[in-house]
Amino acid sequence: MALLETQNLTYVYGEGTPFRIAALQGVNISVEKGELVGIIGHTGSGKSTLVQHLNGLLKPTSGKVLLNGEDIHASKSATRAARFKVGLCFQYPEYQLFESTVYRDISFGPRNMGLSEAQIKEHVLHAAEFVGVKREWMEKSPFDLSGGEKRRVAIAGVMAMEPEILILDEPAAGLDPRGRARITKMIENYRLSTGKTVLIVSHSMDDIAEIASKVIVMHNGTPVLTGAVQSVFENAEKLASIGLDVPQLTRIFLRLKAAGVDVRTDIYTLPEAKRELLRLMRERGCAMIKDITIGQYFPGTSVVHKLDPRAKLVLTFVYIVLIFLCRNFAALGIMAAYLIAAILLSKISLKMLLKSLKPIVIIVLITSVLQIFYNTDGTVLLELGKFKLTTDGIFTAVFTTVRIVALVAASSMLTYTTSPTLLTDAIERLFSPLKKIKINVHSIAMMMTIALRFIPTLIDEVDKIMSAQKARGAELDTGNIIQRGKALVPVFIPLFVNAFSRAYDLAFAMECRCYRGGEGRTRLRVMHLAARDYITFAVTAVCITGIFVSNHFLAAVI
Repeated sequence: MALLETQNLTYVYGEGTPFRIAALQGVNISVEKGELVGIIGHTGSGKSTLVQHLNGLLKPTSGKVLLNGEDIHASKSATRAARFKVGLCFQYPEYQLFESTVYRDISFGPRNMGLSEAQIKEHVLHAAEFVGVKREWMEKSPFDLSGGEKRRVAIAGVMAMEPEILILDEPAAGLDPRGRARITKMIENYRLSTGKTVLIVSHSMDDIAEIASKVIVMHNGTPVLTGAVQSVFENAEKLASIGLDVPQLTRIFLRLKAAGVDVRTDIYTLPEAKRELLRLMRERGCAMIKDITIGQYFPGTSVVHKLDPRAKLVLTFVYIVLIFLCRNFAALGIMAAYLIAAILLSKISLKMLLKSLKPIVIIVLITSVLQIFYNTDGTVLLELGKFKLTTDGIFTAVFTTVRIVALVAASSMLTYTTSPTLLTDAIERLFSPLKKIKINVHSIAMMMTIALRFIPTLIDEVDKIMSAQKARGAELDTGNIIQRGKALVPVFIPLFVNAFSRAYDLAFAMECRCYRGGEGRTRLRVMHLAARDYITFAVTAVCITGIFVSNHFLAAVI
């Protein structure tokens, strides 16, 4: 019986939306105890999605993941247990560091396992020894270490849980050759010393060829080649057809063979290459020569997309002001109709728009509950002790909910239909009169646009960090509000660190490219108001009139 296997594993992102992607399709793989398996494939082939299924971070759309013959999604307890038995270390794992000391960070996983302090210490020191984390680092802040040292600490944090299976997603990504060699050697020593099963996701054919005993090649969410290293890399043409290549050494020997040199072509590592070249030198006396929802922009050609960005900015601001001026449902109905018309004309998917509302669900619910039970005016419908459910309370809750939803939806529509570059230009043009009083309008506009552009990146970063911490046993989805708040500390600390790091890197990159604000800058697109912009202004004016009329003649809700 295989230690780990998948049966017809299928996973779909964005089911029911225009962005539906089948990331995995009927995947059947098996991994035996003690194997070192390399998973390779081009970007988007399904490698990372596959390994996130193997320890239960993602639940299959269909199919099963079996660990020791048991479905890891049979129950919540089975899934949680699988996360300790199948340790997953994400790409750039150092981004998940968050504790005050190296020791505390490595001990995060074992502590979530419920081990005693003595056991935790034993696990931490054992893992640290494997990855080369020195004892004197233990009381240091992990943020004081170098990039390669942070990587080793992060990997130790997963090894410390002593999982039956260790999965490493691009463990050597971003490291220099010496750092790559150190990580590769460390992984090989770990498997040889412990006899544990190891899976490595990598783009580097050379790394996989050097240490793997088995290779799985992913393409379009399906394993297209599986087997021993030699049997997989013998299929050079098939690998090339799916955008991959054989290791560099193999490619060199294939070229030598094509040039008429009598060499073996099953050469994948430096020791093998050295032996083959020495054989040739002895035999022939010759030497050989070497050879990635709010803040997002969705392109479109709709009427709303084509509106002048300045007009959209002004109209969004006016809309927000008018929402707050609405005093009854008639006025709010006018603004809702205005927004619905804009959504329909923009051709933005309703599901995409609803995604932008997910972050505010809790806020809306809390606000509604407060309005319902603390507004005691109107007819009493239900009385629960000190709390009264009244008609006015319900009306106010509904009114407030619609208002909040409309505000967020309108703001999302602006970013969905306007590119960041056009937003920057529009903000700069609208505030250009401030230049006369020495205000750097271009820099302000650039900062606002970069902030918007970073929102999707940070949301993606939060998702990665949460998955990384869940893989180490963190419980982020259970407990009361206070417990959940404490559980989010391991998410927010690395998020803030990464955000500041990205901001610094971006500023440094702009400085290196001689960024000097808007001085002497030309523009690809010259903005001008068209007939559609004036029509939109006229429709808005009619809505404004309707709101003031309804506010004047009809009774106010709030």
